[in-house]
Amino acid sequence: MKKSFTLLELIVVLIILGILATISTEILLKVYKNYAITKATNKLVYDTDLILNSLAAKLENRIANSVIATECNATNNDCINGNVKGFISIKNLTKNNAYKYPVIEWIRKDYSSKRGEWNNTLKRVTPGWAEFVDLIKTQKNNSNGGDYNISIPYSDMNITADIISEYLKSWGFNITNSNEVFSKTYATLIFSGPDGRGDFIDINQSYGWYGNPAKNVYKIIQIIDNSTIRIKEINESNQSSVYEGFYICNGAEAIVPVYNQKTNDYNLTLIQNYYPWKDENFTDGNKSVIATHVVQFKFKEQNGVLRLYLCIQNPSIKVDSNNSLTICKERIVF
Repeated sequence: MKKSFTLLELIVVLIILGILATISTEILLKVYKNYAITKATNKLVYDTDLILNSLAAKLENRIANSVIATECNATNNDCINGNVKGFISIKNLTKNNAYKYPVIEWIRKDYSSKRGEWNNTLKRVTPGWAEFVDLIKTQKNNSNGGDYNISIPYSDMNITADIISEYLKSWGFNITNSNEVFSKTYATLIFSGPDGRGDFIDINQSYGWYGNPAKNVYKIIQIIDNSTIRIKEINESNQSSVYEGFYICNGAEAIVPVYNQKTNDYNLTLIQNYYPWKDENFTDGNKSVIATHVVQFKFKEQNGVLRLYLCIQNPSIKVDSNNSLTICKERIVF
């Protein structure tokens, strides 16, 4: 009776076990790699959706005619340092020139103050501003340029000022009383214009971008009563008009790419709380990073609709020797 293995049999068994171990290891490594890629892909898809939704929510509050594309060099961080060569209306972006304009900027409607605040006496929310102008009761004052007493029923500009002043204080602005919101032109009025996109002469003579005139931006001179205010153009013109709708605006916002040399991609920085009609640009605003490892960020406007295109990579996950895992998505903003 045979009670032990021969040396040859042991060698054969060891060889077979080695082959099986090698195959099993390769299978396990492949399974783990696929799992890691799937997990990273799901996270990247989620992050890209989250960022685009956040950007879309910001841009939904834009004055549509105020949106500009800013020319600067993002690869050497000229953009974030404010070395701007120029700007154009986003409507003038084309396939041939879009690469030169990596920054998008816009004037922001202040919808927080529009919603208003709770009134304990009335037991309901009292709105701050209601967008509606009573043209019959609106009067032009006897002065040059755009100087009007406008009737704005269902609005309370004192509530509007209170809400915006608290917002500015939370960002560190030195606001001693809510009236300074209007007197220092942190909050201004822009008429909705004939198509609801904001009043518009041309982008160089409308909102104050980069030292240009702010002929469509109105300073609130006086709150006469809850439904009547006196307004005057910051830069007076003889082309001013009153429309049946208006927006209260609290500064501008921008999305600026910042180059990351180590990973050869970009961080997207949201900049807010700067005021073009006060000769400020995005270098004067509050900055916060909203996306990292961005490979592409593109935007354009078609037929009044804004399209955002975003690609984000995970540099630690390689799909091949040259390329990292990358997810691209697009979002439409009306």
